Amino acid sequence: MKSKLLLASLIISTNAFAQFPTTDLNAEFGKNQIVTLEKANKFSLSGKGIKIGDYIPSIQLVTSELKPFDTSSDNKSVKVYSVLTSVDTPVCVQQAIDLNKYFSENQDELNGIEFFAISADTPFAQQRFIKDHALQGITYLSDSSKHQFGLKTGSQIEQLGLLTRSIIVVDKSNKVVYTQRVPELTTIPDLKEAVRAAKAYL
Repeated sequence: MKSKLLLASLIISTNAFAQFPTTDLNAEFGKNQIVTLEKANKFSLSGKGIKIGDYIPSIQLVTSELKPFDTSSDNKSVKVYSVLTSVDTPVCVQQAIDLNKYFSENQDELNGIEFFAISADTPFAQQRFIKDHALQGITYLSDSSKHQFGLKTGSQIEQLGLLTRSIIVVDKSNKVVYTQRVPELTTIPDLKEAVRAAKAYL
């Protein structure tokens, strides 16, 4: 019950019509770290904190189209994972729309980079979200079942069962080359900086 009340606070305490700022602030992932909501509300992170130089572990996710996805699978592209807290919050709407717009407007410069959006929402909630906002070109991944992504990267918000807002970039060998975990949930990570880092590994 307490978690549901906290989630309700997360959803309704932010202004749906606000423009949320992009930040360059960065914090660590994992156990003993905290993330704030509007500065006053503090939540604990859990799981093993991922950091630059680590190889992303094998994490079993499912796409919004109900297809299996393994983060450690062999690939020929650099991957940018945009981590959303919940598709039912206005901050995540802006984060997702900004990502979609950036991808649409810069496709010619992004060859060799794949973009993913991850949240702990169910694939069906993600399907609704994608349709409602006419999103295209980004693969949505669900961590709703066993919260493997949250626990294996240290991005799990313990009290909510949701993911903390962040960006993780991995190279073609699945080594983590860039991370930004925003310390305040009403701010958005710097996508352009993440893409700049990704391009260095093409």
